[in-house]
Amino acid sequence: MSLLDPASDPVVHPEDRTEPDESGPWLALLVAAAAAWVPLALLDWRLLVEGTLVWATVRSVSTLLLAPLAAAALLQDTRALGVAGVEVGRAKWAYALATLLVPPVAAVYLGHRSVLVDRTEGTSTGESGPDSDPDSEFDPDFDSDPDPEPADAAPGDRDREDPPGDEPGH
Repeated sequence: MSLLDPASDPVVHPEDRTEPDESGPWLALLVAAAAAWVPLALLDWRLLVEGTLVWATVRSVSTLLLAPLAAAALLQDTRALGVAGVEVGRAKWAYALATLLVPPVAAVYLGHRSVLVDRTEGTSTGESGPDSDPDSEFDPDFDSDPDPEPADAAPGDRDREDPPGDEPGH
């Protein structure tokens, strides 16, 4: 793969490219950042004296490294879910903001995520049930009249039968 050899790396139109794999280590990063944040927050809250070097280091790591890492991992996970066809919607921004302030709140997102993934897997596998097909009760294209009247027929023509032996055109 030389930079000067165009045959080794063909240019592909963006629509012809394969979808990149968006599933990364996002959940592991989210859980690890939230789990690491908890002892640092407890350490800061209960043991450290404000203004010391250790306090500043712990506070910096928890607020400037771990909390944004957890929020970014959460947003990346919602992006990966979107590629897979699971939409979190606008709630992802609320989850990210809450996670930025207090990373263990991401547990609420993980619960919501599992519900969304289970619901999407249930509808994609063809399970039948009240939640599997939202259009099952009402289908606007359903025609309950199997023998509709022709447009040029008079309103009462459908109820009247032709007598036997009387064929039109004789």
